[in-house]
Amino acid sequence: MHKGVIIFGLCHLTKGALDIFQKNNVIVYGILEDETKRHGTEIHNIPILGATDDSNFIDLLGEQCASFIAYRPMQKRKNCLNFLIAQQKPTPISAIHPSATIAEAVQLGHGNYMGAQVCLASEVTIGNYCVLHSGVIIEPETTIHDWVEIGAGSIIGDHVTIEEDVFIGIGTTIIPGVTIQKGASIGAGSVVLGNVKSGDLLLGNPAKSIQQP
Repeated sequence: MHKGVIIFGLCHLTKGALDIFQKNNVIVYGILEDETKRHGTEIHNIPILGATDDSNFIDLLGEQCASFIAYRPMQKRKNCLNFLIAQQKPTPISAIHPSATIAEAVQLGHGNYMGAQVCLASEVTIGNYCVLHSGVIIEPETTIHDWVEIGAGSIIGDHVTIEEDVFIGIGTTIIPGVTIQKGASIGAGSVVLGNVKSGDLLLGNPAKSIQQP
């Protein structure tokens, strides 16, 4: 088991991850962030050590020290992961709040973030590097692919499929059996009653496609 973790990126997920790791008794050695004016400062008594490509800290990653990617939006998370892969570093770990409820037969990927009171029902599959904010409920036999972000308080019905790079806003409801294709975005508070096409943008109750600029 890892003795500690270094967090990559400074954003609101960073504070959530700090809380999760501290509640799980995982030592956070520090944060790496490319905004140089933040170097040498602290967040919740955790130091911002330096840039994300600082070899003095990258070299620490291994059996005794894990990494967690806190960056948003997803493209920044992907860029950070690609850098770590290029450096031949271990796969980043997940940050899962201890109040999350995870049923039997749930499959979890790597590098995910799960906030407080997330609830995953039986036979849910979560891919890699997803962000599930506080209070997300996912019903049985739903599949969430990689790089998906689901806003706080959203309810995802059973037998739903959410493909890669989908964004779902706060308080969204998705009825059972729906497929949301790759790259789609759902606005906050929407109620999704049918399948969503790749790259589409939906908003409202019931959710309808809107013209993208």
